[in-house]
Amino acid sequence: MKMNKKLIIAAIGLISLITLVTTNAYAYTINDPIGDRVGLRVYEIYGMNISNTPNTITFDIYTNYPQTGKLTGSWHTFAGDLALSLDGDSNYEYGVAFTAHDGLTAGGLYAVSDWYISNEYAPAGHGYNKNEIVTIKNGTYKAMSSLTWEDIAGDSPDYRWRVTLDASDFGLSNFYGQDFKVFYSVATCSNDNIGGSYTAATPEPASLSLLGLGLLGLWGFRRKRS
Repeated sequence: MKMNKKLIIAAIGLISLITLVTTNAYAYTINDPIGDRVGLRVYEIYGMNISNTPNTITFDIYTNYPQTGKLTGSWHTFAGDLALSLDGDSNYEYGVAFTAHDGLTAGGLYAVSDWYISNEYAPAGHGYNKNEIVTIKNGTYKAMSSLTWEDIAGDSPDYRWRVTLDASDFGLSNFYGQDFKVFYSVATCSNDNIGGSYTAATPEPASLSLLGLGLLGLWGFRRKRS
């Protein structure tokens, strides 16, 4: 009976360890200062969560900006595109179109050769963040992402944009250890924007060693019992 209890305890510990190692528990939040927007609360960005599995990476952007865009006077702003760089610079060689514009498909991942900046959209007399990239101007289609927009419970933030991409979209076998630079302007006015860096998480060697020890321990209990 004592041996059975030890075996059960060891099995529970091993299951918990396997769950810790194999579950996607890796999340990195890039915070954006509240109140740094230009103009109305609708332009506020609160932050971005980034998480990865071996083969996927997910970007969650929390904002008050609606999927339908925002009319400011005669200027109908629309959502910016997600900008990504995998080579460490700020040229942002990849982008995900958040709306269908300039012949682009909403949700499409593009290899970007040129970006629009906020100055190219802004009519005279409007306040906005100048010289910030906002949307893809020219690019080559690579793949379709999983792009969703959710009206989340409560307010502040009001909405979540979620983009999920596959490693194969970038010609990678997996994302482990891959560095990303990311930038997002809430709209074509870039009245708020957020940027930062993220390195795709890998299982820690220590965790894998513990997993091996757990397996050896469980095997030992089984042998002793037999």
